[in-house]
Amino acid sequence: MNAPAEDCSPPARAWQPLTFGGVAAFAQARLRRLLAAQLLVAVVFSASVVWFLQRNYWPVVHQAIEKMPETARIFRGQLQGVPRPLISESKFLALAVTPAPGREIGQGADLLIQLRQSDFRTVSVFQPDWGWEFDYGAGTTLDLSRSRLEPWWEAWQPVILTAVGMVLLLLLLAGWWVTAAFYMIAAVLLAWFADRSLPWRAAWRLSSAALLPGALLLSAAVFSYAWHAIDLLGLSCLFVAHLLMGWVYLAGSVCAAPRLLAAGATRNPFSA
Repeated sequence: MNAPAEDCSPPARAWQPLTFGGVAAFAQARLRRLLAAQLLVAVVFSASVVWFLQRNYWPVVHQAIEKMPETARIFRGQLQGVPRPLISESKFLALAVTPAPGREIGQGADLLIQLRQSDFRTVSVFQPDWGWEFDYGAGTTLDLSRSRLEPWWEAWQPVILTAVGMVLLLLLLAGWWVTAAFYMIAAVLLAWFADRSLPWRAAWRLSSAALLPGALLLSAAVFSYAWHAIDLLGLSCLFVAHLLMGWVYLAGSVCAAPRLLAAGATRNPFSA
């Protein structure tokens, strides 16, 4: 039996991960080209999240700080100096300070962060009766007055935004590299059944590129959510869709990879 040989047609130039053929081209591309595409997509997604926070969360935080009385503080794990409930909210975020024990508030925002007498909790609009609760700690003492919080927030908000963007970028890159190692196994198996040329290293590069369209979809979802084009349920559905897109692009891109040809396939079977 003749050993299989790869199709001798020149590989397509890898420049975009939006089509099956475009993703398949990264299997034969240099690693630095793949890393450049990953970095570009990671920057787009990180920038979309940072822009969303600055546009929709930061004004609510600033409004909440302006409402804090000068006597507000957490002393030995207890909220003190807030005589009445304070609420600052938008469609996306609500910040509430409720000093009375057991005081609950209605939720109109997608995300609620509530400071209570001895703890704070975060809940979403999907589960308004359930959320994460965190105690302040018995020895915790914090000054929550406006005169203290306002200059601190003005000084640190650019640092926080930059840190969020950098952390997201690094987490995306690391997550793609690790996820591609698992996708790679499925890609090699699929290539074997589809009679495609896909060595292990090429399979990892293809798997990495197959994750990029989903990230671009999620970036578009964040922008749409910020502009009220979709609600939180729509954002959640697109988040699930971006996970499925990785598998769809993996399968389609493997099928777009070069086909294996038998070495003697072009010979005349009747020749001597």
